[in-house]
Amino acid sequence: MDLIQVNGQPRYGRFTELPSAISVSKYIYKTPYGKVLKGWRKKLKYKKFKFCSIQHQQYSIGMAIVDIAWAGHGFIYIYDHNTGQVVEWNAINVLAHSTVLDEQPLFNHSHFQHGKIQLDIQHANGVRYIKVIKHGEEKLSARIFCAGTDPLSMCSPTGINGWTYTQKLTTLAVEGYFINKQKEKIEFNSRTFASLDDTCGFLRPETAWFWLSSNFWDAQGNRVGLNLASGVNESFGNENCLWINGRLYALTDVLFEMQNDQMWTIRSMDDKLQLTIETGWRRYENLNLRMVGSQFSQWQSKITGFIISDDGQHIELNQEYGLLEQHYAKW
Repeated sequence: MDLIQVNGQPRYGRFTELPSAISVSKYIYKTPYGKVLKGWRKKLKYKKFKFCSIQHQQYSIGMAIVDIAWAGHGFIYIYDHNTGQVVEWNAINVLAHSTVLDEQPLFNHSHFQHGKIQLDIQHANGVRYIKVIKHGEEKLSARIFCAGTDPLSMCSPTGINGWTYTQKLTTLAVEGYFINKQKEKIEFNSRTFASLDDTCGFLRPETAWFWLSSNFWDAQGNRVGLNLASGVNESFGNENCLWINGRLYALTDVLFEMQNDQMWTIRSMDDKLQLTIETGWRRYENLNLRMVGSQFSQWQSKITGFIISDDGQHIELNQEYGLLEQHYAKW
């Protein structure tokens, strides 16, 4: 299934399997006034990114490659929950030079290079391969296995003339290693989880969202994944999901509320989800270049509360690690 139909418009809704292709070249993009945009004008409207988080018992890792046409962006951080130490690197390439982001769902290869740092993401046969290289030395090497977990795959209308496609997976097994701040080699193990977030589309030129992601083992030994969002993918369904042992359960709309500088709450419309989030270290950006800009906060967080699935399973969260994000973008 190609996400873009023969009439030049995307398919909308949640899909039971990933599309085989996203043929953006076939998409007919019109301005709000009915003018068809082609070539570089169309390309400047197209945004795409890949984000991966890896949750180790002691460390949280976040990595992304972003292509917003005006610029390419790459970052990685490794946060040590025991010491509060952070290894962090990020860079921007003007006009997305040395930035290749392949959005095809099943087989793709993306990479970003700036100076002596290289980020590489490959996906084939249900396995995501990630490498981070600095000065010719591997700082992270991971193999992430996507089998055994239902994918969230959906496309929704965005604004008057755009669309957003997203696919997300959580509680994925990971093999490999990374180098911490003390230059020690830390290997991933059977308790390590990964989450993948691939998004692309013709997003609103000025947009904002809230997002929460978490992977953990609960007290009953279930592998639990959580994805919550507000402000994006809400015009035809939502992307709110709970995973229990790889099975996806849809959740209703949620509300993110900031209580103070260190505390947020999230609750669902049907009251089957009630969470309290304590925020800690934050990855922060504040960029205002008039034509483009971004204010980005992604907090290391601890989540407490409960979720009740559609079939009545009661999931308890007790200080579980997760990511809370607030993002405003003008692009």
